[in-house]
Amino acid sequence: MGRLSLFYEGNQKVAGLDNIQFLSRDVLLAVEDAGDTLHMQRKALDSGYAFDVTVDYSNRDNQPIRWLAEGRDPSATLDSAGGGFGKNDGDNEITGAHVSDGDSSIHGILGAKPPHFGHDGWRWFWTQQHGDNITWEVLPASRSDRED
Repeated sequence: MGRLSLFYEGNQKVAGLDNIQFLSRDVLLAVEDAGDTLHMQRKALDSGYAFDVTVDYSNRDNQPIRWLAEGRDPSATLDSAGGGFGKNDGDNEITGAHVSDGDSSIHGILGAKPPHFGHDGWRWFWTQQHGDNITWEVLPASRSDRED
């Protein structure tokens, strides 16, 4: 028998979380699909967040790290200007993050081994939808990009 407990309670700034994926053993990625109404209410589009699973988020001082603040691409901008007329429904959304080492065997099923982003072939992607539908790759910082 297990026990459920609240991990994080959304708020106006961080809401509509879906599509979760572990980036590492202790870091969980979640992206928003807030929708046009919330976009207008908070005057912001969707974002992606990293949650440290060892942190107590019931303390409102603890907040996830935003790794992505999405803007509108050209297709979604045109569609939004037309009130959602067209194929894109007027918004962009982050359809998810995916972290994988590319192992398509039974041993590569998500959750079978802890991810090690940036090592041993592990890569991180996110997909933008309802616009130009681009899949992006997040690259680890090179040593020269990191602060000492």
